Amino acid sequence: MNNRERVISWLNDAYAMEQALEENLKRHADDAKDDEEVRSRIQQHIQETRHQAETVRGCIESMGGEVSRTKSVLAGMFGGMQGMANRFVEDTMLKNAIADYAAEHFEIASYKALIAACKEIGEDEVAEKLTNILHEEEEMAAFIEEKLSGAVQHAMSG
Repeated sequence: MNNRERVISWLNDAYAMEQALEENLKRHADDAKDDEEVRSRIQQHIQETRHQAETVRGCIESMGGEVSRTKSVLAGMFGGMQGMANRFVEDTMLKNAIADYAAEHFEIASYKALIAACKEIGEDEVAEKLTNILHEEEEMAAFIEEKLSGAVQHAMSG
């Protein structure tokens, strides 16, 4: 596998990651029914996540690759199972916030690595598109971090 193929494979991982996270975010938005600000921000991030997945798909195709159907199917299954893990417990909002915060930071690290890899092989246009995604992930992580202590307080008072 050459470096271009390797980057396309990594982009496929990012595409699958976005698809898996969308399912999780839908459940977390439903769980946040009592906090309109959090629910609204998660719903906004669901739209961002869909757009990010399409952007990554476009990057894969612009580099001559194809979206991996296998990775996409596995991601969908994983996202469904992961979303069920925190259901029906008193501290669901806190556990969701922790899981989402960790997921955002995983995405941040993944996109930083992808940006560096794209620059390494001269795919500056793809790197620029991924940088836009990175900024959205950083914004969501900052929002969750801001809300984390409130989720702790809510869980402790419940």
